[in-house]
Amino acid sequence: MAALLAAAGAVVAPAASSAADTAVPASSAADTAVPASSAGQRWALKVNGHYVTVSAGPDGDTKLRANPRATTARGWELFTLHTDYVEDVKKYGTTVSFRSEATGGYVTTESAAGGSALRARGTTTGSWERFRLKPLAGGTFGLLAHNDRYVAAELGSYPDHGLLRARTSVSHPDELGSWERFTLEKVGPQGAHSANMPAPTTRAPKARDVVSWNICANSNPSLECALRYARPAIVADRVSAALHAAMGSRRPDAVFFQEICEKSAEPLELKLEGWAGPLHVRFMPTYYQVATATDGTVVQAQKNCSDGTDSADRGAFGIALAVPEGNTWYQGTVLPSPTGTEQRPMLCAVVPAEGSAYCNAHFSTGRHIDSNGDPQGDDIDPEHPFRPLQAATMRENVDAFTAGGYAVYHGGDLNTTTRDVVHLSSLYTGRQECGQPTPTSPRAGEATAGGSKIDYLFGPQGASYACRVVDGGLSDHRMINLTTS
Repeated sequence: MAALLAAAGAVVAPAASSAADTAVPASSAADTAVPASSAGQRWALKVNGHYVTVSAGPDGDTKLRANPRATTARGWELFTLHTDYVEDVKKYGTTVSFRSEATGGYVTTESAAGGSALRARGTTTGSWERFRLKPLAGGTFGLLAHNDRYVAAELGSYPDHGLLRARTSVSHPDELGSWERFTLEKVGPQGAHSANMPAPTTRAPKARDVVSWNICANSNPSLECALRYARPAIVADRVSAALHAAMGSRRPDAVFFQEICEKSAEPLELKLEGWAGPLHVRFMPTYYQVATATDGTVVQAQKNCSDGTDSADRGAFGIALAVPEGNTWYQGTVLPSPTGTEQRPMLCAVVPAEGSAYCNAHFSTGRHIDSNGDPQGDDIDPEHPFRPLQAATMRENVDAFTAGGYAVYHGGDLNTTTRDVVHLSSLYTGRQECGQPTPTSPRAGEATAGGSKIDYLFGPQGASYACRVVDGGLSDHRMINLTTS
């Protein structure tokens, strides 16, 4: 348990800076701010020893500047890192975008009217919001903007002193000076909401009702994916309605979602509460590695969903976990994943008043043929498969929660067919999967995607297990529903 919780501390909630000249009026905060329940990693930027602050200034224009008064990174100094699909190179992970925790806006280089000043007011990620990280000595980075200029903190007098502008040109990044060398500093852990995981206050009931569903709500071109590019409100309406229809008069104890966009989490929570009772919907992003510093620090950025049908930003791409409102502690984990591919997520939460813990994950894809007949997959090296490592990481968490007194239910879209189920062996040992009427039953089950079972739900052995697979009509996956009694 101690090993699991060693990295678990408080995510710093947005809070006003103590510096008077960095205060931002509440009215300037965008309504697209990151949901409070996101387990994504927060970061701070430092230049020449000073934190970078989003500062409104006299006209509320959310400029970025080096702030000598900020001694710690709080709300106006916090950012999340994002990466989107760059058409020129046709992949993710080549650039990074900074999203302000305080405003919800992306940092943009305003080359035309703004003198290449950086402001945290971009509503989507385009070329002006993209930066390339150039590793420099001492673990620092040069920030190369879309105009092919490096970002620097101005040395002039106020109001320009400390202001970040992208207008430094050098023949080689090593020529950058101290005011053009930025440090990326992690703030808080990878998503634990509170410092210490609470102990259960009761033993878990034997009867549990858990659902897992990959809702395919990003940009999958499959005709079965009815929610591709859908706005968050539409995702919330249709997913909640489909779940309600599948559950009837029953109420789920937890729901695992995969392939969901971050900004769908809050509206989905509100819709689910209309029939399933008080809930929290927690979110954990999928990542890409975007740079490695000279000191070995690996920088990962959240993969962004494609913009919606209304061209609006939908936030990061990842997984979500709906749990009873009594949940206050949750933790995100980036699973070991092949280099250059999606760094896969896991999200766990505990409900002390029910004595239950839940872990949702989305594993790497094995080798497969897509609808166009082309080979696809992330985990394709038969000599060094990653899904067994991902399963082992999940099992370590399950065992730690169990040792802490919780009954644990875990699974998700594990992207492993029953033909390759040996990759999931560590999850079966001493546990029972939805498709197994008894612990000794074959490791099989009804197909959940096409003609294959690739979605799984596990729980403690000994209960009476029933498993339903229901077509919700919105996705290329069917929902899987585990009930124990």
